[in-house]
Amino acid sequence: MAVGSLLFLAVLAIVHHPLMVSDKQDPATVQRARQQEQRLALEMTRLQLEFEQRNQEERPGPRQSLGPNQSQGEEAATALRVVAEQGSDDVAWDGWHWGVLVITLLFELCRPSMEPESSCDSSSEDASSEEEEEDEAEAAPGGSCPRHPDFPDRAALEHFYEQHLQGVSADLASTCEFVVGLVNSLLEACRVLTYQTFLPQLENCIGVASAFEGWCPHRDAKAYRVLVPLLPPKGHSFRLELENAAGTLEKHGHVLVELECVCKREKLLGDVLCLLHHAEEDLSDNKQGLLCTSSHLDVGKTILWFHRLVGKAWALVAHNYSFQLTAQPSASSCKLRLAYESGRALSIEIILGVQWGDSLVFLASHGAETGHPSSTVWLETFAVQEMLFFQLVSRHAPQDRCHLKCLQILTHLKECRLPTLENRILTTYHFKTALMHLLLLVPLSEWGPEQLAQRLQDILSFLRRGLEEKRLYHFLIGNSALSSQIPVTKACRNAEPLNLFQHLALEPAAHAQATSEFLEVMEQVWALVPQRSR
Repeated sequence: MAVGSLLFLAVLAIVHHPLMVSDKQDPATVQRARQQEQRLALEMTRLQLEFEQRNQEERPGPRQSLGPNQSQGEEAATALRVVAEQGSDDVAWDGWHWGVLVITLLFELCRPSMEPESSCDSSSEDASSEEEEEDEAEAAPGGSCPRHPDFPDRAALEHFYEQHLQGVSADLASTCEFVVGLVNSLLEACRVLTYQTFLPQLENCIGVASAFEGWCPHRDAKAYRVLVPLLPPKGHSFRLELENAAGTLEKHGHVLVELECVCKREKLLGDVLCLLHHAEEDLSDNKQGLLCTSSHLDVGKTILWFHRLVGKAWALVAHNYSFQLTAQPSASSCKLRLAYESGRALSIEIILGVQWGDSLVFLASHGAETGHPSSTVWLETFAVQEMLFFQLVSRHAPQDRCHLKCLQILTHLKECRLPTLENRILTTYHFKTALMHLLLLVPLSEWGPEQLAQRLQDILSFLRRGLEEKRLYHFLIGNSALSSQIPVTKACRNAEPLNLFQHLALEPAAHAQATSEFLEVMEQVWALVPQRSR
């Protein structure tokens, strides 16, 4: 009887003893605890009924006819007498046996209640670790970083913009429209001059680079760049041969000029001569127009030809304009200077390019982000896609969005601080690449005017991390996150990402110079903080 009472009290203590669990249980742990509680409650009820039944059987009273319960009581009493008649060693052994049984029961019942505590602690640690990782991710250049309390605020940045850059954006769109109209008028005159010749055909221009992307780092907005696509001469075809430039990151290519048969057109229309099937001596005069070196389109020859052609075209259309135009020679582009009677001047740079298939990738005479080519080398450029990306962002971003303003401020500070430094490592294109990546990582709804200071700091943080890791990926090559509205070829999307800072890992001196240039820009940014708030 004493053993039964001890067992009952042990179970009762376990039931009423509070579980040693954390208040941060997960749903699975709570469900297991409830099931365990229900099982213990049923067990307690069963033991209470059995205990009360045995107490009634052991009470002295008038003996009646034996019923089933009475028979069980007498059998239990007989069993107890048998135990009492055994020696003290047997009783001690039996007590030890029941004690071990109770301890084992206590351990088994307590173990499930202790395991959730460890589980919850582990979950808490995991959650804490995840929160730390999320904080690090927010601080990383993959998104928005925590706002530095001493970073220039919006008021200081807006004041600087109004002083130095407000005039740039005021008439930027209208000037771009004028530039495109002027260049297309010149190209139309060029097409008249080259009609029925064996010279490349000229398509209408495409505005590219900073001005046509909606931003410009210069107050006077002198630089307007347009791309003029070239088509093969009549009776010819262009075949592009793309390859990696030795020792550089960008790709270059050669434009192979091949003859093609146009005998059917020659017989039907008579407006073209099939050069492939005529005697060599009959075509000597016509073939002088081919601007090739070893059957490849030569950059220098093509630019010189176009430069002279524009001069002749201007003579045909000059009466329609009230300014003077002069074409300035250049090794890789045709630069036009417009001089007004008021003293205002405007510069336009025309680059020539050959389109790669149906994509908007071009092999250009002068890449928007690369150096000057020579001879038959044409450099790959993604200037058209980048222009379309900025136009797409401007359509979907909030009104008075700040992304272009951020880029204008940074590039203006860079140009002002390092105006004469040659062979700069950190270029405007690197700042522009950082901005384009962030425009995909940070929702466009968070580029409103009130976020100017935060977004400017994000760009600098992104670029700083890139310099530390010597890693800044090209925005269009190997970027699977690009919108389908950006016309990038499948091969370009699936390509390996191109690291624009790869050379910094190989050249410590170049990395040190790039870091120094970045710190120069940072000093300029910190100088915008008002003296009273420092």
